Amino acid sequence: MLDDNKFYGFTNDEIFGSIMQNKRFCKAIIQAALPDVNVVSVESIDAQKELGTKSDKSSKSVRLDIAVKDQAGNFYDVEVQVNNNHDIGPRMRYYQSSMDRDTLDRGEPYTSLSRTYLIFLCAFDPFGRKKLRYSFHLYDDEDKSIQLQNNAENIIINSKGSGSYDANLLNLQKLMNDDKIESTGVFKEIQTQIQEYNDDPKRRNLMRTAELRMKEETAVAEKRGVEKGIELGTKQEARRKDQNTVKVLTATIQDLRPEINESDLFKQIKRSVGPDFDLSESDIREIIHQNLK
Repeated sequence: MLDDNKFYGFTNDEIFGSIMQNKRFCKAIIQAALPDVNVVSVESIDAQKELGTKSDKSSKSVRLDIAVKDQAGNFYDVEVQVNNNHDIGPRMRYYQSSMDRDTLDRGEPYTSLSRTYLIFLCAFDPFGRKKLRYSFHLYDDEDKSIQLQNNAENIIINSKGSGSYDANLLNLQKLMNDDKIESTGVFKEIQTQIQEYNDDPKRRNLMRTAELRMKEETAVAEKRGVEKGIELGTKQEARRKDQNTVKVLTATIQDLRPEINESDLFKQIKRSVGPDFDLSESDIREIIHQNLK
């Protein structure tokens, strides 16, 4: 059941996508996440940009929330993460690698890779250190003054964190938490725009429809996951039973005929267990070998 009075804030997919389509808003949010970087004018913005592996169409594709290029050729990916699935590290690694593959064509030197900034706006603290902003680069383990210059930076903004005095970053945090922004400026404009989206019946209907569709997709995915888990559990249980069967037969035959070799023992077990046995021949041979040591 959906709440008719629900407020759709900045981290809502539809709201976030709409806000980030505005180049001035988009630049302000990226600049807040990257206070030490001079973000030049935004040239292009792609919402829900899908990246795949050019050389392998069977690889897992990635759909970026907001992919941005500036006039200097730098590439920014801004992602909203509402739920903590405890996979932030591997997820950022895969997104980064997908971005790199998408920006480098066959035959181009690695030095042609664009400078990339991967920004995750998280509604949770993935590390429990209460920092508002986490910034990651590659350094030598023993000497942090040695940095691997790979032109890639990974940023996590933790909306539940603290410890910053940067006004823009604090306003971004308020935006993520739906807290009121008192000061005038671009972040106040963004918040006003979000309120206008919520007050627009047509846009609210679109957001409600999208929310309902997402709930339905989540329910279907969870059902499939449960079914797959049950199926996997059944197969694992059957496999354990098959392994125990081989061990028992091995010990029994060995007791009856102590001089039997592994080859003859394998043939007798194959005849004993029948065609519905789940283990492969190599599995059976390995179990026999372990039990005859």
